[in-house]
Amino acid sequence: MKYFSGNAFARLPLYKVVAGGTAAVLTASIGLGAFAASFVPGTEPEPTPTPTPAATIAPTPSPTPEPDIALLADVTVVQQDVGVLLYTLDESTPESAATPSPAPEAQQEDEDAMEGKLPLTGVEATVTLTDADGETADYTVDPETGTALAEDVEPGTYTVTVQPIEGYIVPESTQVEVQEKVDYQADIDAVKDKIMQADQVNESTEDSAVSAAPIADEVVDTVQYAESSKEEKGRTTVYTAKLSSSGHLLFTDGTESPYLPVYKDGTQELTGAKRDSSYSAYSALSVWLPGAADSITSLGRTGRTMEMAHRTAENQEGAGTSALSEETSGSPSPAPSKSPEPTPAPTPSEEPTPTATPTPTPTPTPTATPTPTPTATPTPTPTPTATPTPAPTPTPVQDPTAGWPDDIEAAKLAEYNFAVTSTEKIEYIYTGWQEIDGATYYYDPATHEPVTGNQVIQGNVYEFGADGALNRTARGIDVSKFQGVIDWNAVKADGITFAIIRCGYRGYGTGALVEDATYRRNIQGAINAGLRVGVYFYSQAINEAEAVEEASMVLSLVSGYSLPLGVYYDTEYVAGGRANAISAAERTACAVAFCETIRNAGYKAGVYSYASWFYNNLNFANISKYNTWIAQYRDTLSFNYKYDIWQYTGSGRVNGISTAVDMNIG
Repeated sequence: MKYFSGNAFARLPLYKVVAGGTAAVLTASIGLGAFAASFVPGTEPEPTPTPTPAATIAPTPSPTPEPDIALLADVTVVQQDVGVLLYTLDESTPESAATPSPAPEAQQEDEDAMEGKLPLTGVEATVTLTDADGETADYTVDPETGTALAEDVEPGTYTVTVQPIEGYIVPESTQVEVQEKVDYQADIDAVKDKIMQADQVNESTEDSAVSAAPIADEVVDTVQYAESSKEEKGRTTVYTAKLSSSGHLLFTDGTESPYLPVYKDGTQELTGAKRDSSYSAYSALSVWLPGAADSITSLGRTGRTMEMAHRTAENQEGAGTSALSEETSGSPSPAPSKSPEPTPAPTPSEEPTPTATPTPTPTPTPTATPTPTPTATPTPTPTPTATPTPAPTPTPVQDPTAGWPDDIEAAKLAEYNFAVTSTEKIEYIYTGWQEIDGATYYYDPATHEPVTGNQVIQGNVYEFGADGALNRTARGIDVSKFQGVIDWNAVKADGITFAIIRCGYRGYGTGALVEDATYRRNIQGAINAGLRVGVYFYSQAINEAEAVEEASMVLSLVSGYSLPLGVYYDTEYVAGGRANAISAAERTACAVAFCETIRNAGYKAGVYSYASWFYNNLNFANISKYNTWIAQYRDTLSFNYKYDIWQYTGSGRVNGISTAVDMNIG
């Protein structure tokens, strides 16, 4: 875990821009004209002026378009999963440049790494799988990682095609064979007899810590360390005012004032009060409403239409409203009713001529019915006109602050009966680490101001917010036999919250399986101290069978322990390592076999390495489903893939450990 070279890839641009040079060629075309001179006697002829040549500018050639970028793809098939990694090449010196010369069998692997794979990020892309029957399935490439993963693909032959991407030359389609998935299961009984103790092997030729690559880019402190201290700078009075819902200061009797609070720039420190020139509460009018229950009712501020209001039972029945309506319409007199016409008398019938017959007794002439005298209609009594009650003259509300200054300093607010309290505040000059109001700060001893952003203090990386408050990211360590005897209670007291402990390794010489000499003591001590723990295994597996064997060894060692952080597969370069020569696809298959065996036993699984190893010697698409532990020794992480834990230095110092130790944030 100490064999890490600084990540040069993290400082490289994603794309290499090729600038097409253009040159504008200016051509001058000059016309030579013939001229004829006429001569007048006694007068010298004037020469014909030579015409000014006109420069004809040749058209500017179109700029040479930038060539498309060649795009490459790694396709890896593991456990019915087809992983695709899209990348470009950068020929700059990679992270492994500081690595000592490897064994001959690893030379080609190292040369390949020198090319430098840069994952294609920030670009939308699609990968298509076509089966033998011509059926297709599209998979979106993750723009954050440049990878796509087709999971649980049915066994068979497939053609993998990267769809066209503007600005890139996509690689040719490739065929892959998907085999039926293998169920990775640990064989703990079979591996127990193979586990060796440290004193049974020559660790100088087996342990990966020996012949480790030097650290190329170690973190250095960005701010000077100083012991925590504070000294009194002075005392100030802090004022606090009660405000209304509209933001105005209140008086001690709870009424609202026409003053607004004034604060010190960028703070909530009250420095005084200022009259609100737009405040109009004191221009409201109050009138007496007859019959109103509360006698005085505000009818609104000036400039508004006044409305009459009655709150008596009579008003509720509508009487008051009727009277007001009649007054408004002018109350006209009612028209008299029309007298009825008299009934006319009927006209008597003409009497017929009598015949010569005996004279009968004459019929008496009927008496005419007299016309009745019409009855005079009485004149109606007119309805009296309602006289409205005159509105009283409004009484203006007096402004109690009339004559007060427009600006009042905070110290004098209480004299004007504002609801203001004052407290004394002691100001300090801080240095070093400080706990203030539940937050942690680090004050630069040079400026006595809190630091912000990413900072390295005593070799440890910290992240502070814009206000200087520490981002309480979990701080952890990873340890092995090289840290010796550890006082885990002291480690816990120093702010360490988690530890990842090496449980064993496969020798890079003979391939022996070896238990770390301090593993059992370390895991028990860390758990007893209350730290969250996980374990890692340094692998030198060269095939999937060996990877399953390594996972089986781990499971035999962690039996009975709770591992909140799970188990990590440590894969990295080491001079003379037996696993240096395997391909990226084979190494990826080993990582998957190890992690699947661990997960099938009920534990979390992850992969540990550094950036260039992830980029060049693994296909991240196939291992993206597991946790990622990235080693990059610098104050700011630059890594194209998602991660769970960042190992930022190999030379940290922690109470309870006498040697340098790997430090992590997770």
